[in-house]
Amino acid sequence: MISAAIISLLLGFGSAHAVGTVPNTPIKRDVSSRRYVNDLDSADPHIRLFAARVLLRRTREAARNGARESNDMRALEGRQLLSVFDRTLAPQCMRQLKTKNIVRPCVQILGLLETSAALAPLQALLQADPPPCLQRATRHAISRIRSTP
Repeated sequence: MISAAIISLLLGFGSAHAVGTVPNTPIKRDVSSRRYVNDLDSADPHIRLFAARVLLRRTREAARNGARESNDMRALEGRQLLSVFDRTLAPQCMRQLKTKNIVRPCVQILGLLETSAALAPLQALLQADPPPCLQRATRHAISRIRSTP
């Protein structure tokens, strides 16, 4: 009985060794903003919510950096990223205003981007009598968009 265990162990070791070693290089993950914009259309609600949260965080950081009065590199990059988000992320967020679990992050993103084309969809959302926290976020986004010159 012990010899059968030893033989199976030796045979198992030989086959495991024959498969080869595990590669040491890790697989790079795609963490680009374009990937997260595309994830807003995902069928999985968890992926959609994660993408919306990541994009909201990146938009907040870009808005904070882009609002600086100086012309240092961080402020220029923030303004450029806001411009890119206005072209890529804003239309996607306007389409996703009817998706339940990412409505509020999308409303906040549209307010941070100050997208004037989002004014009509946001007002329509406000007329649909959403929950109080979504009403507050929508009113804040609308007032922010209207205050831009």
